[in-house]
Amino acid sequence: MAIPTQDDSQQAALSQDSKQIILIVEDDPVLLKMYTEKFTFEGFSVLNAKDGEEALKTATSEKIDLILLDIMLPKMSGTDFLEKLRQDTKAKNTPVIALTNLTEENERQKAMKLGVKEYLVKAMQTPEQVVETVKKYIKTQ
Repeated sequence: MAIPTQDDSQQAALSQDSKQIILIVEDDPVLLKMYTEKFTFEGFSVLNAKDGEEALKTATSEKIDLILLDIMLPKMSGTDFLEKLRQDTKAKNTPVIALTNLTEENERQKAMKLGVKEYLVKAMQTPEQVVETVKKYIKTQ
């Protein structure tokens, strides 16, 4: 069995740093855990937020590669979060995918106008489909 060298540990640190970071904004603890585990298993680094305010703090202070956003959230709705996010010079271009149970067309249109890449209805998506959608919009290293 090979003994890890300094180069091996540096390489491991580099690969850890090159993981894509996804912010999952979801107030349902069961769904949050499920999607966190799924994206971690798929090789992503995952940050979580349980409400719009927490999401905005995280999205504007961390380097995020993509945001998976619920629309119905406590403290600040997903659309209010998007409006504020788009005003932040550092985070305004972060890709966002809405993942929600809101099926009203006016909510979808509002989110699309605020720059979401896709508007997915939770009940119509498997976790695998959500991962595949995210992979379309995130740069792989």
